[in-house]
Amino acid sequence: MFTDSQRTSETIADYRCEANRLTTQYLREPPKDEGPIIYDRPLLQAASSFLNSHERWSRSTIRRFAAALYQEVEQLILAGEFEDHKGKQSLLWRLKNDRPRAIPPVKKSKKAQQVAHQKGVVAKRMRKKRRKSLPVKELQELTEFLRLKADSFSLWIVGYIVLASRLGWRPGEIVSLTHEGNYLRAAAEKHTNGRGLTNSCEIDVSGYIQRSRLFKRQNPLSVLDKWIADAREWEAYYGGRAELQGNINARLATACKKIGIKRVCTYTFRHFAIASMKASGFSRAEIAVLVNHATDRTAGESYGKGRYGARRAKRRLNFDPARLFLVRNEARIFKRDPENRNWGAEGPNG
Repeated sequence: MFTDSQRTSETIADYRCEANRLTTQYLREPPKDEGPIIYDRPLLQAASSFLNSHERWSRSTIRRFAAALYQEVEQLILAGEFEDHKGKQSLLWRLKNDRPRAIPPVKKSKKAQQVAHQKGVVAKRMRKKRRKSLPVKELQELTEFLRLKADSFSLWIVGYIVLASRLGWRPGEIVSLTHEGNYLRAAAEKHTNGRGLTNSCEIDVSGYIQRSRLFKRQNPLSVLDKWIADAREWEAYYGGRAELQGNINARLATACKKIGIKRVCTYTFRHFAIASMKASGFSRAEIAVLVNHATDRTAGESYGKGRYGARRAKRRLNFDPARLFLVRNEARIFKRDPENRNWGAEGPNG
C-alpha cells in the first residue's frame, strides 16, 4: 500500500511534514499513562502513541497519519537506525493493519441534517474563488510594498513574484525549481492525474540572459541561484513546502490589505503569467508547453485573459519544440451566430 513507486516526490515531502507535525504535537502534550516508553526516538514514540489513541481522529486523518508514519519508520529501518519487532508487534505491521479506532459517527436528526446542509450551501456561496486577474499596476504596487519592508522573507517573496508572474508554473513548482545551464526545471505537480504534459516543467531563459548582457546588468542566473538556495532554507525553516506556501500567502494577504487591493495568492501569479503569454502572442499549444498543460484547451478557458497581462517579447521564453507534438488538441472553436448574436462552440448550435 505504501510503496515508493506509488509516491511522488511531492507526496513524500508532504508525508514527512505530517509525521513531523504529529511528532511535535506528541511532544507538546502531557505524558499519557501508556506504560513504559520502549522507543528512544520521538518519532517512534509518537507512532506508538498514535496507535494507542482510539476515537481521537476521523478515518481520513488516521489514514493520512498512518501513511506518513509508515514512510518515516520504514526509512529508519532501511537506514539501519531502527530494528522493528517481528509479526504483529511490528510498528510497520500495526500502522498498516492495526490502526486506532476512528471517532464514531454522530447520528443527526433529520432537522439537524437539513440545518447542516444549509450551512454548507451558504459557506460554499461565501467561499472566495482564486483571483484570476491582476492589473499590472497592482502587481507593481505589491512588489514595491514588499521591497520597502526590506526583511529577508519579504525580499525573497519579491523574487517569487518575479518568477511566478513570468513562468506561469504552479506554486509548488516555483519553490522547487532548479537551474541547469540556461534551463529552469521543476518536477510537475499534476502529471500523475493526466493534467500535466510531462513529468517536469522546463523553460529556456537564455533570452533574459542575453537581454541582461545587452544592458550590462547583473547576470540573472547568479541572482536566481541565490534565490533557489534561500528557497531551500525557507522551506526548512517553516517545516515543509506546504507550510512555506502558507506563509507566502499570509504575507501576501497582509500586503494586499495594507495597500488596499483585492487579495491575491500564489496561484494568482500563474493566472497573470498565462494572461501575459496570451497578450504576448503565444499560441494555445505554446502556452500549454510553457506551463506544462496536457491540452491546449485548459489555459484558454480556465485562466486569465490576455487584456489583463503584460505584453513581453516572445523570445524571452523558449522551449523544446518537440514538446509541441505532445500537446493534445482539444481547444474549442467559438463562432458567432449572426442571426441571434449568441456565441457557441463549434457553430451556432454548439
